[in-house]
Amino acid sequence: MRLLLPILLLSVFLGCASKVPMATKYKISVNAQEEPLNVKNSQCSSQSLKVMQAFSSSLLMSSDMYYILDSDKVFPYSKSEWAIAPNKMMSSKIYEMLRDMKLFKTVQRSKSRTNSSWLMESTLEDFMQYYENNNKESYVKISINLTIIDNNSSKVIASNVFKVKVKAKTMNAEGGVMALDKALSEILAQSASWFVKECK
Repeated sequence: MRLLLPILLLSVFLGCASKVPMATKYKISVNAQEEPLNVKNSQCSSQSLKVMQAFSSSLLMSSDMYYILDSDKVFPYSKSEWAIAPNKMMSSKIYEMLRDMKLFKTVQRSKSRTNSSWLMESTLEDFMQYYENNNKESYVKISINLTIIDNNSSKVIASNVFKVKVKAKTMNAEGGVMALDKALSEILAQSASWFVKECK
């Protein structure tokens, strides 16, 4: 009976001391537009632009990392998660791209208290890794809708949807992150070209 209490205390202590494996945090490392395009005397050069927080599903607003199996089954990765939620990361990358392009007079983040003549709204429709054919194939898809809005009249100035699909090199979360890096780089390049075209 005397040994029972110490044994119970020891087992409780050992149970509390055991470590749960930590999840690997992944961060999208792609850079936005590295070189300013310096498009002079465009219709955008006199406009201020505020980049609003991206709209998305709740899955993409979380740091939890999900994948899709057979096109319609959604599962979370148990030991992998995002360092920054896709929704927040995408908003930041769009802001950085537009700031560095120097197409507009000024570019502000959504939380800025300054007024702007135009708003940049985005909807992140897809940012996910897919597994198909009995887990023999893996790819990622990014889909985003960008819309420029006149802040005074609330009229749409321009809008476009960008979609990219990239095959993952490895069948795991790390392979998916690498593919998403590449896909996002393509999305940013396509949207940068679109902005230049719309600003002429």
